[in-house]
Amino acid sequence: MKDKKEIAAIGAVLALLQSEETYEQYKEPVRGIPSQPYTAYGRQLTMQYRDLTQRRVIKRSR
Repeated sequence: MKDKKEIAAIGAVLALLQSEETYEQYKEPVRGIPSQPYTAYGRQLTMQYRDLTQRRVIKRSR
């Protein structure tokens, strides 16, 4: 029984070492650059207005 556990432990260590080698080959994808400077600003404003609306800071005039 002890031999089986040792073989399993050695196999697990070898599998771990082989899986670490695959992480070194990974490259992060290139991020896209916005086509216009206004697109990022527009997204930021949209998120700010959405946040204010959800917090009900903007009062509805009725």
